[in-house]
Amino acid sequence: MRAAQRIAALDIGGTKIKACVFEGGTPSQKSECDTAANEGAAAVLARAAALIRTFGPFDAIGVSTAGQVDPNNGVIRYANENLPGYTGMDVKGYFEVQFQRPAAVLNDVCAAALGEGTRGAAAGVRDYICLTYGTGIGGGVVLDGQLYYGTGPSAGGMLGGLILHPEDLDPQDPFAGTYERYASATALRTAASGLDPALTNGHAIFQRLDEPEVRTVVDAWLDQVAAGAVSLIHVFNIPCVVLGGGVMEQPYAIQGAQARIEKLLIPGFRGVRVVGAALGNMAGLYGAAQQVCKTEFGVDLE
Repeated sequence: MRAAQRIAALDIGGTKIKACVFEGGTPSQKSECDTAANEGAAAVLARAAALIRTFGPFDAIGVSTAGQVDPNNGVIRYANENLPGYTGMDVKGYFEVQFQRPAAVLNDVCAAALGEGTRGAAAGVRDYICLTYGTGIGGGVVLDGQLYYGTGPSAGGMLGGLILHPEDLDPQDPFAGTYERYASATALRTAASGLDPALTNGHAIFQRLDEPEVRTVVDAWLDQVAAGAVSLIHVFNIPCVVLGGGVMEQPYAIQGAQARIEKLLIPGFRGVRVVGAALGNMAGLYGAAQQVCKTEFGVDLE
């Protein structure tokens, strides 16, 4: 198969749309705009298309997007109220019709996971898990260099749905008792704001680690982070875990998670690399570009 020369990449989020072109594996011509999701899904896709149209000709399009994506056809299986009307949108078909170029579409967390293995913290690793701690917990599993979706009815796994606290299960609340409920950045902010309503973001929380009460809250949160990560390591038996999200850019957070995970692992699993994500908000763009290179041209992003 021929190598792709220029790859357009998009990252469609609930707040911003980011775009760039990869040439020789290097991103250039970066651009972004507001998603303006309230204008509807069709307007969001048109706005994304307008961004990459300014880049000139390209060989293919990689799209990282919010929402559950059917990996077989690039259709949005489900999106929440952050992107009204997005459920059911044929994102792959839309871009292929608009530009007459092949497209690949990935969920944003899956794209970020693939990106970290392409040029980030898991570069050169064939099997790893990437976990992102934000409003919720997103995760992607990469096995033998390929994203693993499973074969069930969902459009991909939901690592944040791991049950940590069965005593809190509630049929009326699908997230009750889950990893996401206890270990997301939202969980940390909720616990910290109970101490002081001014502690509404990670930066403010970690600035006050010298206060014993604040440190106790952060340490309890890190215990939950480690418990979920260790469970996933034991299940998948992978050699590397990447921890991402803005909160994991804090040295106390990533170092605390690493130490706790190592301590909790069954002895036979010790030695697993636990690393912080390296690509920041470029991870999804790298992953989307990698995916379309592999699916359409049979090559890695280069």
